[in-house]
This record gives sequence, structure tokens and C-alpha cells, in this order.
Amino acid sequence: MTLRVILGMVFLYFQIMPSVYSQQSKNVRQTWFLVLLFAGLISLIFYIFGIIYDRPGLAFIGLAISLSQAVIGYFAGGSLAIASAGGKEVSYEEAPQIHEMVENLSRIAGIPKPKIFISPDPSANAFACGRDPKNANICFNQGILNILDKNELEGVTAHEISHIKNRDILLQTMVMVMAGIVSFVADQGLRMTLWGGNKDSGDDKKSPIWAIVYIAVIVLAPIVSTLITLALSRQREYLADATAVTLTRYPNGLISALQKLYNNPIPSEHLSSATNHFYIAPPKAQFGQQISGLFSTHPKIEDRVKALREM
Repeated sequence: MTLRVILGMVFLYFQIMPSVYSQQSKNVRQTWFLVLLFAGLISLIFYIFGIIYDRPGLAFIGLAISLSQAVIGYFAGGSLAIASAGGKEVSYEEAPQIHEMVENLSRIAGIPKPKIFISPDPSANAFACGRDPKNANICFNQGILNILDKNELEGVTAHEISHIKNRDILLQTMVMVMAGIVSFVADQGLRMTLWGGNKDSGDDKKSPIWAIVYIAVIVLAPIVSTLITLALSRQREYLADATAVTLTRYPNGLISALQKLYNNPIPSEHLSSATNHFYIAPPKAQFGQQISGLFSTHPKIEDRVKALREM
């Protein structure tokens, strides 16, 4: 390794590491802000329904639901994400090369080795989840193991290790849980609008006020869900890419991997708006359609590759 390369890596390290520490603190603050924000929002929605139906106690039900789900998400969100992806934990004997790769990169990153899972999903993708580096998981789809070579897989693994190191995984996990709560609230709101009501007041459930409430619920739910998902800044992916390069010292491996992942035509068998933001590349729907554009949590492949090459 030449002196120029060594100096370049040192310069890159001191450029990125302050951003990493800043992002870690920001992610922790943003996580709890989201929890409090949506606990209040869901309680407000239930409170509005309580006023309409003359049942003010519904606000406390909404608060209890949101906080209990936040607690479940904190302690069990990683397991739920793995289960939704169909992941199965693999031992060292089953996948020695993957275990050694993860262990080496974890050691370089200075974090404990995460648990390793493999999903039978044929789409090429991977993600990390959990609440902190001591309770972290990495899940590889079988499809990604089929198409990437060693250097490319190392780049992807380093990217996921970076998410763990940067404390992105707690934010990702809580976003998944909050998106689920929004769906639950929308469903319950619809049920209450169609079949609920204050039986003592004799109000007509088909009056304009019920139509307004119904429209508000079905419009608010997807908007809030989208805002939760987009709360994960796309800068998170850029930073994870950059941090991965400091671990592998080989940007071309990650560049090649990203190009393969973004262009892979196989759709995901576990496509979900609640978990799509976990993956290193935007999952694809049926017919190979990629979830991208304005509502994507991932930057464009051209932008990610450009940023890596400029490093």
C-alpha cells in the first residue's frame, strides 16, 4: 500500500467519523421524537373519535396502544423484522464464510458480532435490524448470495455493519412499528365509522359528519405512514456507504454490488411498506417494478455510485 493511499484513507477516516458520531446521536434523538410524536398523534385521533362518539376515554386507549407498541418494537422489533422477511438463523457450520466475513468486519468496526440470518427470498437484498449493536441482526436474502462475489458481498456486509455502528437500526425498527400502528388506527377508524357510533344519541351514521370522519381517516393514515417512512433521511444510506468503505477499503466492491442489486429483476416475496426501508436496495414488486422515486427511502443508484466514486 503506497503512502498516498494510506494518507488518503486517514483523511477519509477523519472526514467520515465525526459525521458518524453526529449521526448516531441524531438517530437516537429522532427515534424518541418519533415515538412521542406518534403517541400524541394517535391519542389525538382516538380523542377526536371519542368526542364524536361521546367516549372521551378512547384517548387513553390510543395512548396505551401507541406506547405499548413502542415498547414491543424496542424489545422485539428486530425479531419481528426477521420474521416478516422469513429469515432463519444460521450457524457457523452452515455458513462459515459469511460468519467469518461478518466477524472480521464487526471487529474492524468495533462492535459485537451480530446474529446472522438467511431468508429463502430469491430477490437480491439484505438488511440489518435490532435496537443496538449488542442486540443486532443481519439478514441476507438467498438471492443476494447467489449473484454476488466475495468482494461485493463484503461491501454489502460492511454497509449493514455500518447501519449497526451508526445506530440506524433502532430508528429503522421503530419506524416499522409506528407504520404498523398507523395501519391499525386507520383500520379501527374505518370500523368505527361504518359500524360504531353513539347508540344513545341516535345520530345518523350516514350523515355528513361520518363521511368527513371516514375521509379524514383514510387520507390521514397513508400520509402519516409515508411521513414516518420518509423520516429516515436518505443521507443515512450515503453515510452507511461511506462508512462501509472505511471498513473494506475497497469502494469498487460496494459499487458493483449496488449496481447488481438495483438492476436485479427478481421481485421480493416479502414486500411490505413497513419494512422496505430496512433493505440496502429498494425491494421490487411484481413484474420487477422497483419501489423508487418520490416515495423511496433510498437514493438513486446513480447518486450512490457517484458519491462512492468521488470518495
